[in-house]
Amino acid sequence: MDWHSFLPKLLSMIMSLLDSGNLRNRVYQLNEKLELARVALDDINRIDDIKLIKQIAQRTLPKL
Repeated sequence: MDWHSFLPKLLSMIMSLLDSGNLRNRVYQLNEKLELARVALDDINRIDDIKLIKQIAQRTLPKL
């Protein structure tokens, strides 16, 4: 077995696994933030009496 080619490939696989785990965690965090934004805009749309803010919330909700 040629250790000079095996070791870099093994290290590369390990680093790739770590990167994919970090990426998955970031995607989950972004999904949570997106859901919070949707809930906040929905609440603004439902509760707020100021028409300008309500219009902004109504225009932003479909974009999320």
